[in-house]
Amino acid sequence: MGITYPDGYAMNKFYFCIFLLVNAVLTAPAQVSDLFKLYKSKFPDAPAVFVERAEVLSILVRNDSLEIFADVLEDMLHLKPQTEIYASGKVYGSHFSQVRDLRAKTLVWDKNKFKEMFVTDFRKNDNRDDAIFYDDSYHYSFSFPSVTLGNRTHLQYKTVMKDSRFIPGYMFSSYLPQGKCTYTIRTTKQVELVYEVVNDPKAIIQFRKYEKGGFQFYEWTGIDLPARKKEDDSPSVRYFAPHIICYIKSYESKKGRVNVLSNLDDLYAWYHTFVKDLSKDASPELTSIVNKIKGGCTSELDIVKNVFYWVQENIQYVAFEQGMRGLIPHTGSYVCEKRYGDCKDMASLIVDMLRLAGVKAYFTWVGTRDLPYKYSKLPTPLVDNHMIATYIGSENQYYFLDATSDHTPFGLPSSMIQGKEALIGLDAKRYEIKTIPEIAKERNVMVDSVSIRLDGDHIVGKGISSLGGYPKVFGGYALDRAEKKDIERNVTRLIGKGSNKFYLDNYVLSDVRDRDKKTTIDYSFRIGDYFQKIGDELYVNLNLNKEHYNDFINLTLRETPKERDYKYQKLEYCELTIPEGYTVEYLPPNARADGELLGFETEYKSENGKIVLRKKFYVNYLLMEPDQFEHWNAFVKPLSEAYKESIILKKK
Repeated sequence: MGITYPDGYAMNKFYFCIFLLVNAVLTAPAQVSDLFKLYKSKFPDAPAVFVERAEVLSILVRNDSLEIFADVLEDMLHLKPQTEIYASGKVYGSHFSQVRDLRAKTLVWDKNKFKEMFVTDFRKNDNRDDAIFYDDSYHYSFSFPSVTLGNRTHLQYKTVMKDSRFIPGYMFSSYLPQGKCTYTIRTTKQVELVYEVVNDPKAIIQFRKYEKGGFQFYEWTGIDLPARKKEDDSPSVRYFAPHIICYIKSYESKKGRVNVLSNLDDLYAWYHTFVKDLSKDASPELTSIVNKIKGGCTSELDIVKNVFYWVQENIQYVAFEQGMRGLIPHTGSYVCEKRYGDCKDMASLIVDMLRLAGVKAYFTWVGTRDLPYKYSKLPTPLVDNHMIATYIGSENQYYFLDATSDHTPFGLPSSMIQGKEALIGLDAKRYEIKTIPEIAKERNVMVDSVSIRLDGDHIVGKGISSLGGYPKVFGGYALDRAEKKDIERNVTRLIGKGSNKFYLDNYVLSDVRDRDKKTTIDYSFRIGDYFQKIGDELYVNLNLNKEHYNDFINLTLRETPKERDYKYQKLEYCELTIPEGYTVEYLPPNARADGELLGFETEYKSENGKIVLRKKFYVNYLLMEPDQFEHWNAFVKPLSEAYKESIILKKK
């Protein structure tokens, strides 16, 4: 039989127990390690922290060649109860970077000390990526046991690098804060290195060089580094996160000094070995195709254009990442026979076809805009990840032929290589660096012309839009679909306007696949509840498209640059039929603002029973740096004010 207490006593005891429970939760950090208390105070909002991230890269001369391997350490402390997301671990490897000596464990805090719980199940998996036809990369997957508040997960492994040219450098940036982050290169005086800290204007990465045990050490350290912020439209982290770039210029062997990447000549000489034997005997099929193309052309430029279009239309792009196969193209004849290939294969086919036709064409290496580096400053494979072909016209005009972008018209480089340096292989010894142009906004034009009328509480209208340049290319990917519902959804996304009550009644597409013509969309539409009626007045805003309305950048919070696919210009014409029995009470004033990054112009007119708004709008950047944010905001303000303007119609 239990003991009976007065109601008040029981209630007080209940609240006392709740108090103890809540207090235990709130004071839980005090019951774990001093390390927990330290990092919880430094990073109170973080779910976890890297107590230490470290990599020691060893570059040693063994048997007259280079031996390169890296020892990696990650020590994570969990600062919140629910951090199961960090319990799953992956370590990646490939043909060029083999994983060895993988060890992982959880350090469980128990009775004022950490106890070790080792991971015993490591599973090796092939990487599967829908965008890659064959990939020799792999990863080991595993799960840390007992991942919760106060415990630590500890990971160590070695990567053995098979080629001395592929030193990846080191990123002092992570999705979690870092108590200490260290990158060390251990080598000898026989090895000549080049190294550089990138994106560290505040000098948060400290460097020291020292000798110990017959080795030379280069060491970079960062302390209490915050987590990397994830922000919309940010470019690759290599544009803004602090990191180390290093490469080997040369090393001393018994036979003398051996150049690795002493200058760009070394890089090109190596690259040329990948392509020097490709353009040899062509297959009968390839020869026949080239002869047929050439027979229908009246100029050399026509031949180049038609070869480029043939490859775009007949070769399916698939990506290969398989050891040296990731660097060496197949012959043009092989690619023609298989009807598929990656960027290198497409470049090889274009070069072979043009040379068969008697036209000079060149293998070209280039980095996409994911990589911020330049050949002129960094003669390493870090600069590039792509291959195209180049044709140089009679007036020294360069045509960069990237057939992987199958909607791109001849004469326009794919958008992802705008502004990048291209390494053009002229022959076995000669090469040229040429900067691919950033395509001006005037070549990337969208035009939208609509006529509208008021019908009940709806706006009813007809319109025609045209897309040229990159808007056509990107529109082509959206509109060239097998499913009608997908096409209709993308048409709505391209020409939708007014509000979320926009309804597309009908549409007709023209010249989506004709690369030399603008894509056009004829359409009819309705917008419900778009205008206001107050007394005997109607308020109608003719700015049916309000791109970048109030798109201010928070100067206090935003840290990373902003990136976009292309610069562009948009021309809009909106014609409203004045309803019978109404007259124009108010027309908004014309407005204009011409900024370096953003600009617009609006003009209103009332003529022949109609009100017309003509608008010109442009965005003029590919990469907007933080020091340009204030300038951007200065022009968003007048643009947003102009968008607010409505015409007023008054009943007669």
